[in-house]
Amino acid sequence: MKKSLLFLAMLMMAGVCSAQEDVVLVPDRPGYTWGADVLPYQKISWENGFGFERGLDGRCITLPSTIVRYGIFHDVELRVGTEFELNEEPPFVTKQFGVAPLTIGTKIKCYEGEGLIPSVGVLAEFASPHVGSANLTPSHIAPHLYLLLEQSFNDSFGFCYNAGLEWDGETATPTTFLALGAWFTISGDLGGFVETNNYFHPDGNQYLTEFGLTFTPSSRIQLDVEADLDFQHLGEYFHIGCGVSWMIN
Repeated sequence: MKKSLLFLAMLMMAGVCSAQEDVVLVPDRPGYTWGADVLPYQKISWENGFGFERGLDGRCITLPSTIVRYGIFHDVELRVGTEFELNEEPPFVTKQFGVAPLTIGTKIKCYEGEGLIPSVGVLAEFASPHVGSANLTPSHIAPHLYLLLEQSFNDSFGFCYNAGLEWDGETATPTTFLALGAWFTISGDLGGFVETNNYFHPDGNQYLTEFGLTFTPSSRIQLDVEADLDFQHLGEYFHIGCGVSWMIN
């Protein structure tokens, strides 16, 4: 606990002591569709989300999900994240608190798009079987690999396309992930997004639609709200959440 508080204090001091530059934060939340942009060189961001999810197999409160990103090189960032969960299974009598497995990864921007040619990035990360609550950690390392494409038509409208493979650390068969998202400016610092996230696995597929709003009170802070629906199973699944992203230095 003391180490965690010391780490947080160091991050806050870095934000206060760093020279103020005209750098705009492009967070990787909300939503599950990522753009190709990475954090600028030597910049640190801290992105947190709080959510409530309910399905036929139970419900989960996230308090919060958190990820720290660091621009280690130009066009390359390191990422470390986890989330704290309060889970309930039917008949919703007992609650179980747990820490999701620690994820470590990198995001690389490979190409800056121009005109009709999209920007290209890759995201690679893995969930550790050794850090996290025993009931939530996988039996083996669980890698996730994604190809990220982003098409910006102007400063107010663009698309993101993602394709990836996600292993769960239990079986050799990955889940295929395909997503399409659109982001747009509504007015001034207020923005919106809508996306479709599709998961394909031999044991069953899931198709989610997510939409939400973002508010950017400064170039270093973004607030967001979001909601997910499964239109194939309306009334059986939903997710709502909110979050804050902060470029510390």
